[in-house]
Amino acid sequence: MQISNVPIIITTPYNLMELFMKYFSLDYRSPPSGMGQIIDTTQPEQIQSPWSKPVWNYTLVTYSGCGPAHDPSYVITKHFPSQEAEEQGWAGPVIEEIIQYLRDQKVTHVYDGELSYEYDGADDEGFFTLERWIEIMRSYL
Repeated sequence: MQISNVPIIITTPYNLMELFMKYFSLDYRSPPSGMGQIIDTTQPEQIQSPWSKPVWNYTLVTYSGCGPAHDPSYVITKHFPSQEAEEQGWAGPVIEEIIQYLRDQKVTHVYDGELSYEYDGADDEGFFTLERWIEIMRSYL
C-alpha cells in the first residue's frame, strides 16, 4: 500500500474560525446586560443550572455602571468595580484590568459590530484579533 503526500483540500460554506474560537462579543443593546460576553464556540450556548433553569454558558463581563455584579442568567459574571468608571460612564478606568482578564481567559478575538465599521483590522464578519482591539481601546485613553 502506497500513501500519497498530496494535500487534501476541503471546502465549506462555514467560517471555521467562528466555529472553533473563544471570543469577546461587545454588547451594544440598550440597555446592555454588561460590557459583553466571552463566548467559547466549542461549548454549548446554554446549560442547565443546578436549579434546572437554562443559563447562558458564557462569561458576562460587567463594570460599575454597566451591568450587575452578578447575573444569574449567565454561568459566570466577571465584574470590575470602579467608582471612577461609574462616574465617567465608560470602561476606560478599568480597561487594562478587562484586557488582562480577556488574555487570562485565552480570548483570541473580539466581535465589535460598531468599531468594525470605523477601524481597519476587522474581518468581514466584524471580528478583530484581541491585540488589534486592544490597540483601538488604548487609543481612547
